[in-house]
Amino acid sequence: MEKTRRPVVAGTFYPSNPEKLKNLIKSFFGDNFKVNTEKLIPSMGVIVPHAGYIYSGETAAKAYKKIFEKGIAKRVFLLGPNHTGLGSKISIFTSGSWETPMGRIKIDEKTAGKILKDLNIHNDEFSHLNEHSLEVQLPFLQYAMGNDFEIIPICMMDQSLETTKNLGKILANIIEEGDLVIASSDMNHYESHEKTLLKDEKVIETLKKMNLEEMYDTIRRYNISMCGYGPVAVLLSIGFSDIEIIEHTTSGEKSGDYEAVVGYLSAILSNLQK
Repeated sequence: MEKTRRPVVAGTFYPSNPEKLKNLIKSFFGDNFKVNTEKLIPSMGVIVPHAGYIYSGETAAKAYKKIFEKGIAKRVFLLGPNHTGLGSKISIFTSGSWETPMGRIKIDEKTAGKILKDLNIHNDEFSHLNEHSLEVQLPFLQYAMGNDFEIIPICMMDQSLETTKNLGKILANIIEEGDLVIASSDMNHYESHEKTLLKDEKVIETLKKMNLEEMYDTIRRYNISMCGYGPVAVLLSIGFSDIEIIEHTTSGEKSGDYEAVVGYLSAILSNLQK
């Protein structure tokens, strides 16, 4: 029997009813959204948030819309932080499928196994069982492409500079046309709207320069509570030369509470240099 990772935040972060979920995502993408099914996307990376859809879904959708209007992906690498503290330093889900209310998506077992071998780590999928940062990305992909693509989910407890550089180098040798690399991260947490925007902008400036070391230094120096800096650092390590900032906002714009917000960023990385 095939191993299936069941959804754990359906009904909380996003609707568990398939039609309600599709309608919500449709409202984010807009009536004029049209997937270019005639082409594969060039190798691309995307930074997207992972909060409840009512807060960050629109920000994520703006980036996904721009990507899938260019073409479709055949393989998606999902990189996210480990919020639960469970499992190993780097956890790769290597076989079976992941399920959402919109259906099942198969794991690219061959590629997942290769990354596991290249990282020289043991197989551990425990980190993924209750982690939301990757799961919440899947319905956006399914809305655009159905279930006709494969995924490689990677959960990162270890977000050290050395680890991100190593993983970025491994992915750089694998990815090709039709591949999308997703870095799932929220930005600064639980400070005022104004302070969060200012802190986030300091990180965004380092992203625009594609400066990995400066990003780490900025996060430490200004005490920026960006949860998925490791996945973002992996994107910077792969070798993309261009970045387009799609949207930068906070939860306050949706909730009306500007005293304690979470920052959200969506950005697209392209023009892979090999």
